[in-house]
Amino acid sequence: MLITPEGKVLLLLCRLAVGLLSLVLVFATAVPLLHSNVWWIRVFDFPRIQIAVLIGLALTGYAALRLFGPLRAWEYVLAVVVGLGLIWQLYSIAPYTTLYPRQMAESRAEDDSNRISLLIFNVLADNREVKALRNLIRDNDPDIILLSESTQWWLEQLGGLEDDYPHTLFQPQENEYGMLLYSRLELENPEIRFLIEPEIPSIRTKVRLRSGTVVTLYGVHPRPPGLRPPDEEKDSGIKEVKGEEDEDGEREDSDMRDAELLSVAKEAKELGDVPIIVAGDFNDVAWSRTTHLFQRIGGLLDPRVGRGLFNTFDTRSRLLRFPLDYVFASRHFLLVELRRLPDIGSDHFPIFVVLDYDPGASVANEEPQPDAGDEQEADEAIDKGKSNE
Repeated sequence: MLITPEGKVLLLLCRLAVGLLSLVLVFATAVPLLHSNVWWIRVFDFPRIQIAVLIGLALTGYAALRLFGPLRAWEYVLAVVVGLGLIWQLYSIAPYTTLYPRQMAESRAEDDSNRISLLIFNVLADNREVKALRNLIRDNDPDIILLSESTQWWLEQLGGLEDDYPHTLFQPQENEYGMLLYSRLELENPEIRFLIEPEIPSIRTKVRLRSGTVVTLYGVHPRPPGLRPPDEEKDSGIKEVKGEEDEDGEREDSDMRDAELLSVAKEAKELGDVPIIVAGDFNDVAWSRTTHLFQRIGGLLDPRVGRGLFNTFDTRSRLLRFPLDYVFASRHFLLVELRRLPDIGSDHFPIFVVLDYDPGASVANEEPQPDAGDEQEADEAIDKGKSNE
């Protein structure tokens, strides 16, 4: 094939562009394999779908270049390496597709006395769509509403909700980590706890189902790796948190997040053979090393596995969306319903989940089991998080 001088220059630029893209994608795929909690490493856990798409584009680029002649040796090498990267990325996200076996079996019971429905929503502190949230609650009629990033303003605007949800637990805060819990089911020993950081609350309470069965519910919203919320220290008077930060003190590693999630997992396991639900904004993707460790340590099931991604963040971007908001449950539960609800002004979509407590569910559900070394890894992560308080 004859190529003009201008065409040769353009072809060279295309080769360099595809090669450079391949190197970036190899780096983005490989760096999360490092057992490090540094924020700029941990953030590569998030865009696996997006990286897989870009790898597909890079491979398409190599196929197109092949039409103009044989590939260079280095191009063949890069094509093979990014191809392996694509396999790894697809392997990581495969459980969150409908092609994968479901981790939590479905309930077909007609009796709803053992059912519990939850609406989980990060409201976004600056969001003002209170009416939309009230309408969403009315339309879905959940037993429990767990709201994170709730401020005093949100608590005041939701006044009167207690008429339908008389059992409550409130911890409004101005630092984007407040939590509000509304329940029409009876709560026993509800408490706000600060497990790792003095400004990051979490919830623990027992919930009595209509049948009388008691379920332990945890509500979490740990700090994410990366940027702190803007003006956090100025607005809340919170002390500086230790860790890897930039010169302005704005960057955080994942130590605190990981320590909080794994603390809850260990506690859940120590409760023994009791029904447990852990819900909230995890600020972590379902396929990360931390979330998988959390599941194995706690013996908790993810109803998304085998059903889909259910991306909840970010509502403002169709290209960069990740699953961050979850409901995990012990093997005692079967799934009745799992839905992502419409955008109502936050940067998160709400999630609606209905679970059915079934004493025989363990026959259908296979509880995640810890691997060798998981307990030690979890203990070390918790100790590291606590040492950075």
